Amino acid sequence: MSKSEELFKEFNKKYKTELFTRGTVIHNCSRIPFSSPRANYMLYGGIPRGRVTEFAGEEGSGKTTTALDIAGNAQKLFYDEWNEKVQELESKDKLNKEQSTKLLELREVGPKKVLWVDCENTFDDVWSEKLGVDVKELYYMSPDSQSAEEIFEMVNQIIDTGEIGLCVIDSLGMMVSQQEMEKDIEESTYGGISRALTKFSKKVELTCAKTNCALIGINQVRDNLNAGYGGPAYTTPGGKCWKHVCSVRLMFRQGTPFDEQYKDVKKSYENPYGHRVQINVAKTKVCKPDRKLGFYTLTYENGIDPFVDIVDIAIARDIIHKAGGWFTFIDLDSGEVMCNKEEDGTLTEIKVQGQANIIPFLQQEENKDICDMVKKYVNRFIS
Repeated sequence: MSKSEELFKEFNKKYKTELFTRGTVIHNCSRIPFSSPRANYMLYGGIPRGRVTEFAGEEGSGKTTTALDIAGNAQKLFYDEWNEKVQELESKDKLNKEQSTKLLELREVGPKKVLWVDCENTFDDVWSEKLGVDVKELYYMSPDSQSAEEIFEMVNQIIDTGEIGLCVIDSLGMMVSQQEMEKDIEESTYGGISRALTKFSKKVELTCAKTNCALIGINQVRDNLNAGYGGPAYTTPGGKCWKHVCSVRLMFRQGTPFDEQYKDVKKSYENPYGHRVQINVAKTKVCKPDRKLGFYTLTYENGIDPFVDIVDIAIARDIIHKAGGWFTFIDLDSGEVMCNKEEDGTLTEIKVQGQANIIPFLQQEENKDICDMVKKYVNRFIS
């Protein structure tokens, strides 16, 4: 055994973990999906777990709505994972001591939880439930007079328990540092929360990786006064360390509003049915950066509408073939157009006239098989 290998063995024994190994093992980064297939398509499946993600953008751009959507999907995902582990242990005829302890622990602790840190005090129960969040099972923190340093320390300790699967901080730009709290409003302070956020970033990145917790930091934007010609018009508060720590950074912007037929209308339109939420992938370390721009469809009545995204991706990938004003459905496994079999044995192509009629067609109960097929092929492209 070489001297370096002896040291590797000594360090691994000292710290009781595999710090050093020979060769590497590739671990697939698990994800928490969006409800929007188009957003999942951009990030090859969703928000990475065990990593730090930033949502940034102007007010009303869809940052909090998207985070709530992720929170609702995370709750369902964590319950399914927990239930699968419990059923696997319960199905065994005889459990050893270790398995019995594990089953008892799973039942006692329950599924991993979602922690929502509401620094803006703007959490809306009704809108959250509409987006799929189980507010009764949500761990909610509403800071009162705590400084940024105190909030960061509490969040890091809670994540370190291993019982939190997703933590959302809404928002970093609203936090007040200890230095700012101790001074009057007219007194100048420097750095804002940058120093506290820098220390927190370094610690929480390791904590999230250890516990497989996804952290979403919602951030505001500020005018970039130092931008030269052609430079970025906006910047985000908190310093540069936070940006380096983030594995994914998404920039949000409010897109075009639309009416009940999903037709684009002017921003001055009196009663829009919803609007597009535009997303720009500013940084990603968990997938190829080849899908930079995208959007999803948000309705004010029902929240995120996945059917619009499914149809758009299906048309773009020729799962739904467009010929003039008519649309047919392609079975990608056989490469043939889907048909109905008539009573006399003849086959007629399944057609829909007008893109606006595709969603009502897929939502009909008798067309469930076609709808499931389209979803399957779209998910294949997403992953």
